[in-house]
Amino acid sequence: MEVLGQYWLRRILTRVGAVTVYEGQDTRTGMPVMVLKGAQGEPVAMEGVLPLVEQTPEAWVLEWPLGAVPLSQYRGAADPGRLVHWVEALARLLLALRQRGVDFSPPAELCLVKGRGIWLAGVGLEALKGSPEQAVASLARGLIADWKAFPLREALEALERGERRLEDLFPEPLPEPQGEASPGEPEPPAPEAEPPSPSPARRRLLVEPVAEPPPEPPPAPEPEKAPSRPRVIRIEEREEPSFPVVEPPRPKRRLFLALFLLLGLAGLSALFLRPRPASGEGYAMEFRTEPPTERAEVVLLEVPQGSRMVPGKVLLVAPGRAEFDQKGVYRLRIRVPGRDPVDYLLEVPGPPLTIKVR
Repeated sequence: MEVLGQYWLRRILTRVGAVTVYEGQDTRTGMPVMVLKGAQGEPVAMEGVLPLVEQTPEAWVLEWPLGAVPLSQYRGAADPGRLVHWVEALARLLLALRQRGVDFSPPAELCLVKGRGIWLAGVGLEALKGSPEQAVASLARGLIADWKAFPLREALEALERGERRLEDLFPEPLPEPQGEASPGEPEPPAPEAEPPSPSPARRRLLVEPVAEPPPEPPPAPEPEKAPSRPRVIRIEEREEPSFPVVEPPRPKRRLFLALFLLLGLAGLSALFLRPRPASGEGYAMEFRTEPPTERAEVVLLEVPQGSRMVPGKVLLVAPGRAEFDQKGVYRLRIRVPGRDPVDYLLEVPGPPLTIKVR
């Protein structure tokens, strides 16, 4: 694994001329980044373009949105409905760049998507100057499985032949909202004012008030009756029971205390004499999730030199703790149901790792 300054270069995404594009990670913050090694040109800042984190004579370092993946991962298997949205969003971005005087022709590896969002990377590279129409058409051809059934096939083929422009891919614009009336147009007539309703003081009463009947007097209390004498039922019992009473023998107090002391000593000896793990056998790391109700599967991908742990196995299901046998950097893949997997470089030993699920 290569290192460039404070960034780990985890894997190569693509090569464009003399530029090598890496998926990397910031060693200070743990955030993913994109590194364009050997980049030449002037980076462009705009909405929909990956922000520049750092520019050095050796490379450009761009911010990588959490959870975003390159479009190349959908090569030959993209959903037609989602691909239509991505193609239209990409055409809008390329058209906005053209209006700023930048002709950009990106490959699928430099287009990051997350849900319905899309970002461009490497805008301003001299190696990526070209026709946006050709880039959009070739990108869609490589992503769709059935090109003949794609809804935008005819429009994209016309782009390749130069018969259409990027603007022709967009749907009909929405009508502009009505504002102030333009000069020359008659203003709509004002609604007629409703006649004022008469004040409550001048309204006539259609029904005359009727006096309420006087309340009925409460009924006179009934004369109290003399309480009757309660009935008493007596049940006589014999003082002695009809059967012999046998009491259980009482345990001796000394025997009970001795048994209690023996149990206590046995527990203390088991506590102090239990085998303890030898120091240096492993390094425990705690994995947390936020919110704590979420579950994340952690898979071990790469291990440092000297480790006997087997890559490709599920390490744990977070939240929880995992044991590592060596110090160093481990490459993990974190998978949450319903979301794209995220690779992460974990340095052992270190503080607890919190997996935030947004």
